[in-house]
Amino acid sequence: SIVYRCNCMIDSRPKRPTKETDWRLFLRLAPYAKKNLRLLWWSMAFLVPSAIASTLQPILIGKAVSLLKREPTAFDFPFGFLQPLTLSQGLNTLAILLLGTIVLRLGMDSAQGYLVQNVGQRITANIRSDLFDHVTSLAVRFFDRTPVGKLITRLTSDVEALGEVFSTGAIGVVGDLFTMLVIAITMFLIQWQLALLLILMLIPVTALIVYFQQQFRHANYRAREELSDLNSILQENITGIGVVQLFRREQFNSDLFRDVNKRYIKEVDRTIFFDSAVSATLEWVSLIAIAGVLGIGGWLVLGNSLSFGILSTFILYAQRLFDPLRQFAEKFTAIQAGFTAVERVSEILNEPIEIRDPETSSSLIPHPSSLRGEIRFENVSFAYKNNEFVLHNLNFTIHPGEQVA
Repeated sequence: SIVYRCNCMIDSRPKRPTKETDWRLFLRLAPYAKKNLRLLWWSMAFLVPSAIASTLQPILIGKAVSLLKREPTAFDFPFGFLQPLTLSQGLNTLAILLLGTIVLRLGMDSAQGYLVQNVGQRITANIRSDLFDHVTSLAVRFFDRTPVGKLITRLTSDVEALGEVFSTGAIGVVGDLFTMLVIAITMFLIQWQLALLLILMLIPVTALIVYFQQQFRHANYRAREELSDLNSILQENITGIGVVQLFRREQFNSDLFRDVNKRYIKEVDRTIFFDSAVSATLEWVSLIAIAGVLGIGGWLVLGNSLSFGILSTFILYAQRLFDPLRQFAEKFTAIQAGFTAVERVSEILNEPIEIRDPETSSSLIPHPSSLRGEIRFENVSFAYKNNEFVLHNLNFTIHPGEQVA
């Protein structure tokens, strides 16, 4: 005979999710990234020539200014090949080199952008599939206390935001940091005083960006919570429209929906404010940096310690140095939104699967010839909550041919 013994006690008290650091949240995505490691490495490889091409462009423009001013620095290493050329030939050569760097950067950026978007979409699809499998394996009790609208938000918009961490976030941040590093090293090799001025200006800007991004993270989390409530109310009213109309709750439910919608808009406005604050701060600081380069660089030019060509190069570098930082801030916003999504998705993935099939060894299964065709329940107990048993010590036997309800 087959004997079933079961004593299931499930704790229904919801567990508060523990707060995790950004690094731990990022590590949650690492297994998905490993599945696309080859594409990630290729996208990283395209960053190097793109950063070098971006760094060379201000130098070429500065050399063109030096040629027009007939400055001796125009023929410094590695531009000694320009010395035997005429002014027109030298300018044409520099223009061709500049065009080459533009084409190279355009090609590398296009290829890199395609690859990271491809990786992001693959990661998004894998996470959505795993989340769906996990949700469909959860107990019915979970769905009793979780509105369907909130689950739909986690499976759609949250997962999409999570994919942005890779598609436009993490890889782009690495590229921006690498570009800033190459520009900084090149500036120090050309003129260390102006380079030091620009680098020192990055310190307070970085601190402000970190502060604004933290505030954006909190506001974004609250906005997504309000969006979940909004979708939940919408789903419940549409699926239960018959009950809503039967009890004449159209106006009451409309007012409730309007209140949640207003709260959602308020939180979205906060995210827009902090995001805009980053862009405005960077814009003002970049203008101050250009003014500082003009002031100190002009004084050095008057003292014959600096050429017009190098001054032109550093004015362009003052813009180029803050462009990656501005893009970094924008991508960091996408990363923060993605980390918010990771938190919310993790709350679902951390839900334990309470009912599992027993892992019984095949050697313990009796041979069909030895089965008597009888099912016996001996002391079977079952509970949804601790100490609140629905079934307690249930005993009965089902004989062959019997129907028992």
